[in-house]
Amino acid sequence: MWYSKYTFFSKEEGLKGEIPDNYFLQPYTEEEFKIISNYTGGKTVNDFQIPPYLQLPEEYRQLLAYSNGGGIINGEREFGFLSPEGIREMYIAYGFLIWAPDLLPIAFNGGGKFYVYDFSNQRNDPSVLLVPAGCIGDDDSYAFLGNTLDDVLGKTTNVEEELNKLYPQRELSATEKKRADLNRELQNIKQKKESGEIDLKTFLKAKQDIALQMKNLEL
Repeated sequence: MWYSKYTFFSKEEGLKGEIPDNYFLQPYTEEEFKIISNYTGGKTVNDFQIPPYLQLPEEYRQLLAYSNGGGIINGEREFGFLSPEGIREMYIAYGFLIWAPDLLPIAFNGGGKFYVYDFSNQRNDPSVLLVPAGCIGDDDSYAFLGNTLDDVLGKTTNVEEELNKLYPQRELSATEKKRADLNRELQNIKQKKESGEIDLKTFLKAKQDIALQMKNLEL
């Protein structure tokens, strides 16, 4: 398989069985949607269109059959890839469903950026982009990496250094920086709640405060 030449710094048991083609098309539950419901202007999960062509390419299915989530490293290039459940969670938790529904997050680079499949133009054969977690929805901040994962992972440079050379990063606006900070803060308090570091009341109050700040940024 294409991935056999790469070094895995983290490996899980391979995924058993097939991933349904409609896995990412299934309506999001109210519980899932609560994560971002404060940022949607009162809309419900049914108000957002889930693109009907969001399906994992064969190359990624092959990777999951070997390791259902894990990490690949080649030189300085790091690829922490997600299970189908993780992909679905990131798609909604980071607001792809709202701001960039054609992009399907599949991995982190270890530096706050997503590897994503871009279904906007080649819906049956998506390319791979790098998307900063704090700039989802701002396509000026996206960078093309390759047409296949083998293209992307076959390079040994730190992906951010390569992108800074080929695609100089513009300075983020104060609003963009604040939104990125709020997204990180939201994920932080969610993790603390799940680990028991904070109680439900504290979590809900903090989440409400973040939502209010996020809403003010859109005004």
